[in-house]
Amino acid sequence: MKLIRLMLVFAAPFCFLSCEKGGTTFSTKGDVTLAKETFAELVRGDSSVATKIDWPIFTSLGNNVGAQYSALPTSVDKEKFVNLFITQFSTSFRESGGTMDSFTNWRVSAHDSTKTEVAADSPNGALVITVSERDGVERVSALNIVR
Repeated sequence: MKLIRLMLVFAAPFCFLSCEKGGTTFSTKGDVTLAKETFAELVRGDSSVATKIDWPIFTSLGNNVGAQYSALPTSVDKEKFVNLFITQFSTSFRESGGTMDSFTNWRVSAHDSTKTEVAADSPNGALVITVSERDGVERVSALNIVR
């Protein structure tokens, strides 16, 4: 009986790998999937990726894209900006010789109650994608390369 209690004490923390946050389950495994799929869609230039990015706060490779987006006066201007960003990101990625296959070892590198950082290794450093929840929806809020 003591052995069972001891095993339960050590196993209990692993039961909380998904934790409740704001009435929804915040799963880091889902964050890895969201980050990887969002990055792959950006690389392909797939315009449907727009809904997976938190544009008002988005930063990309050190640039405050969210500030540029938020400064635009109309929803039409914002939509054009988003489509142009996606197209330019994809084009730049391909022209630099990048491929999705060069990103390996997708994993959670940091996690707290407001965000999860997902990392992937590449020849140029670690890609770090931040997944944040705002208004009850998880979206990508940052994308950076750490050398």
